[in-house]
Formats: sequence, structure tokens, C-alpha cells
Amino acid sequence: MKKLLTYICMLAFAASFTSCEKEIMDYEGVDGLYFDVRWGKDFRSPDQWAHQYYTPVEFGAMTANTYTAQVRVTTSGTIKDYDRPFSITIGKDSTDAVAGRDYVDFSKDYVIKAGERYAYIDITFNRTPEMVDDTLTLQLKLEPNEYFTCPFTNYEDNTKYDLPETFYGYNHDATYHKIVVNDVMVRPDGWWGQNGLGSFGSFSRKKWLLMMEITNTTVEDYADMKIMPMGRAGAIAEALARYLLEQAKKGREYAVLEDDGTMMHCPTVNTIDPNAWKYGDTPDDYYNK
Repeated sequence: MKKLLTYICMLAFAASFTSCEKEIMDYEGVDGLYFDVRWGKDFRSPDQWAHQYYTPVEFGAMTANTYTAQVRVTTSGTIKDYDRPFSITIGKDSTDAVAGRDYVDFSKDYVIKAGERYAYIDITFNRTPEMVDDTLTLQLKLEPNEYFTCPFTNYEDNTKYDLPETFYGYNHDATYHKIVVNDVMVRPDGWWGQNGLGSFGSFSRKKWLLMMEITNTTVEDYADMKIMPMGRAGAIAEALARYLLEQAKKGREYAVLEDDGTMMHCPTVNTIDPNAWKYGDTPDDYYNK
């Protein structure tokens, strides 16, 4: 009886293995197509970067008014000696970026050329007022056809290396890829100061734009503290402080205010003029004292 049970179990295992092997063979017989966008730490080689569900276009971190994002599409299976076309569609329910306004309309039909495994989709985005207070999205979707399936709906990365970024969400389905675009200016890594202290004091979009205008610098100059060392930051802070003091001395109507109505401030203002306004002061606090 035990021998019979053992034989039955062996047959069941063999059948399941044969079925599994057949599924793999069937799968290998059909080429797959998926979005293969990767980015990560600079010190890693590109083949170690994580697969990313989205591509960020952040105009707040650049001076250019247009930017071309490149999205890579990769095929699994064997390389072929003939061209294989494929198409993408735009996920209308998940897209609020507008063609002709936020991005330049682009082709939806592409080709994996003979002898190649990749194709690239280039999309040019425009800086628009709609991006200042919002993040817009353009979602792309691969469509299966006679040449390709889209099998990677639960894509997993090798966690030995960088994990995928999730700030703008994450989806394991590599049939989809989204491009997120905004013009939100966040405090850069090269910003010296916070909470009213340091060379630049508290960060604000308005202050940063004014600093760049006064000192003829760009957002790239504030990328990190190697590009913006303390000495350079001190010189920029002094230029800003002298401008703010000059404007304030012209009269209340010329004083530079933050969006919350307080006087724009950096600590060097008080270094140059100890009687000037403090961080957080309103025009009433300064002109009526």
C-alpha cells in the first residue's frame, strides 16, 4: 500500500512538473513587451538601477522651459531578424496633462527594429502655469499585438540593489508607465539655512527666485553644497540682504514681502543693520516700531 501511494505521488509530481515546464515553454514561445525605465544612485552601474514605475519631470529644479523625457520599452524572448511594430495608448482616466499645452503631441506607433531589443519613446514637456501648484500626469500603456504579449503585470526587482522610488506612487504592472511633471520649487540640497537661520534663512519659492535674479545664478547652482559652498552662499546672502534693505528704506510700499505677508528675511539683514526687521516680522512690526 505504501509503495502504491509513493508511486501515485511520484506520478502527480511528474505531471505537475510537466505542466509547469509546458507553461514555461509556452511562455518562452511568445515575446513579451514591457516598460523598462531605470534610474538610481550615480555610483551604481545602470544595470543595477531599479525598474521605475514613473519618470519625474521637475521644472522647479531646472532653468529650461522644455524637457524631453525618454522612456525605454524592452522585449523579452529572442532577438528577431525582422522589424516588430508595437503601439501605446494614453490612459485617459489617469492622465491630466494636456497635449499641445503641457507636452508636444507624439507618435503612438513604434518599432523594435531587427536585431534589437529596445525602442525609445521621446516626449517633450513644456513648462506651464498649471504646473506651479500641481503635479500633472501622463500615463502610457503598452498594447499587445501579433508580435508581443504584455505579461509582466507583477514585476519585481532584485532588492539587492536600489528599491524603486515611490514618491509619486508605484505599480508592479510594467505594462504601464507614467510621467509626472510639475514646476514646484522645493528647497534644494544646496540651500544654506532653515527656520530663519543660516546664510539664506527659511526657504521660499519667492525668495529663491529673487536670489537668482539678483545674483545671476540658476537652480543648478544650488544643486548641492559642493556646488554651493558656504563662502559662495555667504556672498549671495549678502547681496540679497543689501537688496532687501535698500528696498525697505525706500518706503513701506517697496518692501519685499513673502506670500504670507511677512518681510522677506535672511540673517545677513541683521548683520548689516542690527535695527532691521527680524525673521517673521510684518511691515507693521518694522515700520511702526
